[in-house]
Amino acid sequence: MIKLGQRIATLRNAKGWTQKQLAEACGWDGQSRIGNYERDTREPTLHDMELIARALGVTVKEMLFGPEEQLTGAGSIVTYDHAEELSQDDYVLIDRYDLELSADGALNWIVREDDQLAFRKSYADERGFVPGNLKALYMAGDSMEPYLSAGDTVVIDVTDTAPKDGEVYAVCLGDEWLIKRIFKAPGGLILHSDNSVKYRDIDATGERAFFVNIFGKIVWRGG
Repeated sequence: MIKLGQRIATLRNAKGWTQKQLAEACGWDGQSRIGNYERDTREPTLHDMELIARALGVTVKEMLFGPEEQLTGAGSIVTYDHAEELSQDDYVLIDRYDLELSADGALNWIVREDDQLAFRKSYADERGFVPGNLKALYMAGDSMEPYLSAGDTVVIDVTDTAPKDGEVYAVCLGDEWLIKRIFKAPGGLILHSDNSVKYRDIDATGERAFFVNIFGKIVWRGG
């Protein structure tokens, strides 16, 4: 996987800029900050990423994960008017869902009719997708920017619920469902928002750990 520092350096070189010129475009004195970022010896804040991306003429998401067509998997997802148009031999369909709170406090999966996600079968096979294990959801809010933006689609594998450090999951905390990056902690978990400037980590340790339910791991995302 290409690291952020390499992406910054590649984008800078594509403009024919030196590190000093990029630093000046960001309003910084000297090039040491850019050098540290490109060597991955220092992680930029969200504010610094926004300044660098603006100077380089790309979005923060593109700078972090590559062009949009790379992010979504070029040729892997298609548009269509009716599912009947797609050959079952060539495509797999993933249902999209809403999560709704019932009167008894349970979260229910409500399928969105006529709003399926279609993947080319070859792409799904390459990624190891098992359609029956997958559910698609729309991202709400900005707590996971720049990794995910409001309105993005995520696909979760409902069989992959064992938390792994640094991975992103759909979770339920009490009566609220969230998409968060999970880190293990003594006595439970930390639910981390990538937009950490605006949102604090949620401490789900101790007694609160019993109120966390992991629905599944994010295995695909797209805008």
